[in-house]
Amino acid sequence: MSGLKSAWELSLEKSDKMVPGLKNKKKLTDKQKQEIDAIRKEYKARIADKEVMLQHQLDRLSERTRPEELYTASEELKREFAAEKERLEKEMEQKVEAIHESRK
Repeated sequence: MSGLKSAWELSLEKSDKMVPGLKNKKKLTDKQKQEIDAIRKEYKARIADKEVMLQHQLDRLSERTRPEELYTASEELKREFAAEKERLEKEMEQKVEAIHESRK
């Protein structure tokens, strides 16, 4: 009977096969967790700031744009915002990944 493995043991073996380095990964220190949290807060604030600026630009768009160009101009502003948001999110994830890599 001692030769039988529990479902938990089988699951652990399977996870080791799927992600071999998972067992050897070091956990993040409290300082690293705080750094990651600070980075995420900073970038969320930057994105929120850009979003507020976008809304302000959209609100004032009708004052400086001809009615027939309004839709096109608003869509362009939204595309620019989406691209900037994506760039900031990638930058944030690169910084977070650098912290994760430094723990190895």
